[in-house]
Amino acid sequence: MKIRAPALFSLCALIFFIVWVYHAQDWRLQARLYPWAIGIPMVFLAVIQVILDLRGYKAKEPSDGAPPVAMDFQFTKEIDARTSRNRAIIMFAWLFGFFFLIWLFGFNIGIPVMVFSYLKFQSKESWRLSILLTAIAFGFFYMLFVKVLTLPFPEGRIFAWLGLS
Repeated sequence: MKIRAPALFSLCALIFFIVWVYHAQDWRLQARLYPWAIGIPMVFLAVIQVILDLRGYKAKEPSDGAPPVAMDFQFTKEIDARTSRNRAIIMFAWLFGFFFLIWLFGFNIGIPVMVFSYLKFQSKESWRLSILLTAIAFGFFYMLFVKVLTLPFPEGRIFAWLGLS
């Protein structure tokens, strides 16, 4: 059992999640649901990771020299700078567009509009798949955050400007 950098990192993550879960215990139920829903599973996963790191466990590499299955995606160095820059600009435009939609219309309208428009126009998916995945994403968001956790989401600015909030 050797203490290496990955084990120290995993131990720090474990301590972080333990402290996060511990501090939330005195909060009211609605406030502590989020730290507990994320933190408790992360404590268990971090314990497993610390044990694996302390034992020196490493994923086995295939004999043909290819990366492990979990690491089969590799960045290529054959993309020119212009293409790379254009892709980064497009992704940041989608990200800022999402923030703008949420700010302007709120989460209840911004999320389905963003999911649908990204699937339809950026990913070029069919109408049927775009609508289906948008409905699933919005249903998941609405049921989890609005119904189960009853989190209050602010209305969009446009509703305040029009006096509808």
